Amino acid sequence: MRPYVYLAAAVTVDGRIASKTGYSRLSCPVDLKRLHALRAKVDAVLVGAGTVKIDNPRLTVRYVEGRNPVRVIVDGSLSVPQSARVFDSSAPTIVLTTEKAPREKVAALRERGVEVIQFPGDAVPLREALERLYASGIRSVLVEGGGRINWQMLSQCLVDELVITVTPYAFGAGTSLLEGPGYDDVESAPFRLRLLSAEICECGQEVVLRYRVECKQ
Repeated sequence: MRPYVYLAAAVTVDGRIASKTGYSRLSCPVDLKRLHALRAKVDAVLVGAGTVKIDNPRLTVRYVEGRNPVRVIVDGSLSVPQSARVFDSSAPTIVLTTEKAPREKVAALRERGVEVIQFPGDAVPLREALERLYASGIRSVLVEGGGRINWQMLSQCLVDELVITVTPYAFGAGTSLLEGPGYDDVESAPFRLRLLSAEICECGQEVVLRYRVECKQ
C-alpha cells in the first residue's frame, strides 16, 4: 500500500516550471492560497534535493489556516546543506536517502531530530519509499518537485492526481514539468490522464487543470 499522491505545479503556456535561470515564481496570490490549502490537507509534502538547493523552501502552510504537513526530501547522496530551511523546527522532516550517504551527515541530521530513512543501492526506490511512508501513517502526499522528481513519480505510476496551473507566461527554455527520457508517442506512456476539472482562477489569468492519473497496467 502507498499513500494517495497529488502532483501540483504552476507552468507557463510552454510547459516550463522554471526559466533557464531558475526563476519559478509563476502563481498569483489566489493560486498560492490554493496550493497551501492542499498542503494543509495532505499528510506530507515531497520534493527532491534539487528543489531544496535551488529554492530553499519551508514547505509549510502560511497563506491559509491549517497544520503543516510532514516534509519529505528525496536526497540519495545527502547533498542538501544542513542550513536548509526544511530542517528547521516548524514541521517534522523525513529524508529519504541511500546507504551510501555520508555517515556523518546522517548522524548530524538525526541529532537535529530529522528522521533519515536509508535504502540500499545508488538511488532511492520511490515506490518502496512511499510504502514506508504509508506504513508510518502517512496516507496522502503532495509532490511539489522539479522536473526530474516529477518525471520519476509519474513515469512509475506513483501519482494519482495532477493539479496543474497554467500561467500567462512563456519562457522558451528552462525546466519542463517533466524532465526524463520521454515517450515516442501517446501510446508509449504507462498511464492515461482523465480530465476532472478545468477552472479559471479568480485572478482571471490562470487556468487550473485537474487530471486523474490512470495506470495502464
